[in-house]
Amino acid sequence: MEIQSVNRKMLDLTLQLPRDFLRFDIELRKHLSSFLERGQVTLRLSVEANEEESLSVANEVDALKRLQKRWDKICNELRYDSGIVTLPFLVSQMSSTSGIAPQQEGLLQEILKGLTTQTLQGLMQMKQEEGALLVSDITARLKILEEKLLLIEKKKELPFLHYKKKLEERFKEIATLSLEVEERIARELVLLAEKMDVTEEIVRLRAHIQQFSHHLASKEKSVGRTLDFLAQEMHREINTLGAKSSDSEIAMWMIGMKSELDKIREQIQNIE
Repeated sequence: MEIQSVNRKMLDLTLQLPRDFLRFDIELRKHLSSFLERGQVTLRLSVEANEEESLSVANEVDALKRLQKRWDKICNELRYDSGIVTLPFLVSQMSSTSGIAPQQEGLLQEILKGLTTQTLQGLMQMKQEEGALLVSDITARLKILEEKLLLIEKKKELPFLHYKKKLEERFKEIATLSLEVEERIARELVLLAEKMDVTEEIVRLRAHIQQFSHHLASKEKSVGRTLDFLAQEMHREINTLGAKSSDSEIAMWMIGMKSELDKIREQIQNIE
C-alpha cells in the first residue's frame, strides 16, 4: 500500500484498488477520514499472490480447458456458434470466477484496515517532520516582521514632523498671515496627523503576528486555514502602513516585510 498526500482546502480521497478489493472502498475512505482532515490523498493498493498459492501453468491450462468444455456445451444447448469461445473470453471468465470468498471478506477488511493504519502512521510521521521544518522557517520570518515593525514604530512620528516643519518654513516666507488662515492651517495639520497616524495598524499587525505564532505552536490538528486567514489580514495591514507612510526608509522596510510575508503565505499552503 502507498499513500500520497498533497495539501488542499478540503479532503479529496482517491483510491486505486484491484477489482476484487473495490468492495472495501467505502470502509477504507471512512478509515482515512478518521486520520485526515484536509488534502488530496491518493491510496494505491497492489496485491501479489504468494508463490505457493499461485497456480502453475499446467493448472491454468486445465482450468481453461474446463471452462472451454463448459461453454462449448452451453453453446450447443443454445445452438450458438461455439466460435465465440475465444482465449480472451475464457481468460476473462476465469478471472471473474477467482474473486474473494464471502467468508474471507471480514478477515481481509481487518487486514486492510491494519495495513492502512500502518501506512498512515508513516505518512503522519513524514508530515510531522516536514511540519517541524516549516514551523522553524516561518518562525524565523515572523521574527523579521516583528523587528521591522519595531523600527517602523520608533520612526512613525518622523514623517509627519518632517512635513510639519517644511510647512512652517514655507509659511515663514509669507510676510503676514491672517488669523483665519492660521486657524485653517492648524485644522489641516490636525487632519494630516490623523491620516498619517499608523498606530492602529501597528497594534493590529502586532496582534496578528502574536496570534499567528500562537496557532503555529499549538497542538491543534488543523491550523492551515486559520494561518491563511491571519496572513491575509497581515498583508492588508502592511499595505495600509505603506500607503500612509511617505518616508523612504520606512517604505524600504515595508517592501522587506511584504517579501517575508509572501514567503510565509507560500509555506502556509503546505500546512494542514
